[in-house]
Amino acid sequence: MSRLPQGYGPDSEIDHEAPDPVYLQLCAILVARIEIGRYPPQRVVPGIERLVQEFGVARGTARKSLTLLAELGYLRIVNGKGAYVTDHG
Repeated sequence: MSRLPQGYGPDSEIDHEAPDPVYLQLCAILVARIEIGRYPPQRVVPGIERLVQEFGVARGTARKSLTLLAELGYLRIVNGKGAYVTDHG
């Protein structure tokens, strides 16, 4: 299981010069938002296009981040509908 990098909060920005891969930075930011309730359980998180616009990442990077968060149990991906926050608590 991947270990998410520490030190990223819900309002952090992606640092392309940081040693942490961009997709893991994005995962850490999204987890922080989930943990503070900005994205509550059973609600959809922003989609790939929105993440691309907000964070300036590639579509593949956004997709990889959402997929990893689903593998870690934070999200449930429903094809054609989006990624929903799970009751991971």
